[in-house]
Amino acid sequence: MELNGKVVLLTGASRGIGRAVAEALVARGARLAAAATTTQPLEDLGAASVHAADLADPANALALAEEVEAAHGQVDVLINNAGVRVDQLITHAELADVDRSFQVNVLSPYVLAGRLAGPMAERGEGAMVNLVAPMVSPGRRGMGPYATSKAALDSLTNTLRQEVGGKGVAVFGFDPGWVRTDLAPDGQEEPGPVAERLLAHLEAGKGSRTPLS
Repeated sequence: MELNGKVVLLTGASRGIGRAVAEALVARGARLAAAATTTQPLEDLGAASVHAADLADPANALALAEEVEAAHGQVDVLINNAGVRVDQLITHAELADVDRSFQVNVLSPYVLAGRLAGPMAERGEGAMVNLVAPMVSPGRRGMGPYATSKAALDSLTNTLRQEVGGKGVAVFGFDPGWVRTDLAPDGQEEPGPVAERLLAHLEAGKGSRTPLS
């Protein structure tokens, strides 16, 4: 997919991987609709539009999709990057933390995909990318809320691919690996190279588990 001129809705665009992806998209000439909980960190991005959206409430995800469509006419690419990491033993997990983890990591991506996949399929073109975490989604001690929500996101990705993947919409999960961000200060890689790798896979229409060559 050629990204120049495409409308790309990116969540979690203000920092970490999201910020690096946002900058790379702008450099490629994409019409970036950058979304984050607050817009102040997005003001210097050079994005086509910025949007405040707290995705801990999926109703805000629906409003975001509609706001971006109203601003740009359509959405060509959705990148569900926003996420929260809650590390807790299942036996000690606070319900509020579990709820927030699923709202941000699963339900808001579900709502965004559900709202935008139909129009993409009708046009016969589009792409949806979910940032998955295969290192933890099979299960990881002490990371119950995060691991289980990422497992659900993986299922969402595979199900959506079965539903619209044959209608011109590329749907795939991208595994960024262990990246140095606020969520993972001990990460092994900086966000910049990861962003370039994500966009290379997007341009090729291939998930991170599929080689580019």
